[in-house]
Order: sequence, then C-alpha cells, then structure tokens
Amino acid sequence: MKIVRTVLLVLLILLSIATGMVKVFGFEEDVEIFANMGFSFTATVIFGIIQVIGGILLIFPQTRKYGAWVMIVTFIIATAGLFISGITAFGVVSILFIVLAALPLLPDNRAAASA
Repeated sequence: MKIVRTVLLVLLILLSIATGMVKVFGFEEDVEIFANMGFSFTATVIFGIIQVIGGILLIFPQTRKYGAWVMIVTFIIATAGLFISGITAFGVVSILFIVLAALPLLPDNRAAASA
C-alpha cells in the first residue's frame, strides 16, 4: 500500500506543478477558462504560481498537508472554471484531481497499526 500511496503522491506533485506552469506560461485554453470566471491574465498567472508552490509544498513531509490544502482549493476553483466554460467532461475528470489532492490528508495506516 505504501508503494501505491507514494506513486499517487508523485503523480499529484507532478500534476500540481504542471497545471500551475500551464497557467504561468499563459496557455491560451487556460487563460480563456479563467477569463470566463473573471480572472485577468495576471490573476491567472498568480493562480498558476500558487499551484506550483502547492506542488512544491507537497514534496516535503513537513509541508505536505499545507500543499494538499492549497491544491484542493485551487483544483476546486479550476474545476468550477471548466464547468462554467462548458467543458463538462474534463470538469468531471477534474473532480478526481480534488480527491487525489486530499490523499495526503488521510492518516497513514502504518502509524496507526504500529501504535
């Protein structure tokens, strides 16, 4: 189970940094999605920077829970943007990103089993 959890964490870190960088570099599709929610280009870039920071926070055990909360909030906002923009199929898939971001908040079963 530890291997699965580690793989999911690595995927979450990569996803968090990648989605943030897409916004930082101003990919047209993402800029448009966020514009539909009233975000300016600058606000979208700042949002992306926050996602990159969230991804970096996920790397370190001491800051992992903070990173998870950052990513949960930003994934919820991004998912809302997808639905607002009418990109329903990817919006539904993005709900999985929110669930994935919550995994670092779950207790580690190994710690509970050894107690």
